[in-house]
Amino acid sequence: MEKNLVTSSSLNTRKLVVAGMLSAISIFLGLTGLGFIAIPPVKATIMHIPVIIGAIIEGPIVGAIIGLCFGLFSIYQAFTTPTPTSFIFWNPIIAILPRVLIGVVSYYIYAGMSKAVKKHINLAGIFATATVSFMLFIALKVFLPIQVDGILTAIVFILLSVVVIKFKHTNKEKVLSIGTASILGTLTNTALVLGLVYLIYADRFAKAINVSPEIAGKFIAGIGITNGIPEALISALVTIPVVIAILKIKKK
Repeated sequence: MEKNLVTSSSLNTRKLVVAGMLSAISIFLGLTGLGFIAIPPVKATIMHIPVIIGAIIEGPIVGAIIGLCFGLFSIYQAFTTPTPTSFIFWNPIIAILPRVLIGVVSYYIYAGMSKAVKKHINLAGIFATATVSFMLFIALKVFLPIQVDGILTAIVFILLSVVVIKFKHTNKEKVLSIGTASILGTLTNTALVLGLVYLIYADRFAKAINVSPEIAGKFIAGIGITNGIPEALISALVTIPVVIAILKIKKK
């Protein structure tokens, strides 16, 4: 009994240390500007990546705590370095709720994908591929001046599916699970923040950026595409190797 209490205490301490460390990294990225990567014509943020990493390696509560710190920092930044649209993040519902849910969604997507991959690795791979193919389809239509139709999307999807199914790697299961969790966790933040902006501040936001209120919805959706897709892809590329390395260390 005493041994179990000691083990439980050490686990709780470790979770708190991980939450504090990753929260500090997220805030550091924001304060230094390193949390933003220029991908013309947009800037993609990586400040949410510590939330996803913490959620996957230590569970949804740790992920939610890191997300809470990320959200609180957003409020602090909105007040201390205001811009014409800073009023958005003065609202805790927009600043905090989506960031907390990044961790929760990322963990449960990872856990669900891990189970699915073990039982039906090819089907899980196809699901992950469908997600990436859809994102690439949207990205091509937005970022490149070319015509992208359903046939091209289907070809890309089939080719990526074959690559994923034939892909041989000792960590294939983890790559699929972590990658899918990273992408959907990132899109959770993007969709919730922008969705709440539209529901609560559509007219005020339109005035702040000097666009007609009638097109505010389309403008917000455009931001979601141009920011959300690069952020989701960068998130997967960064999170996969980091989490795999941490999980290997934890096993030792």
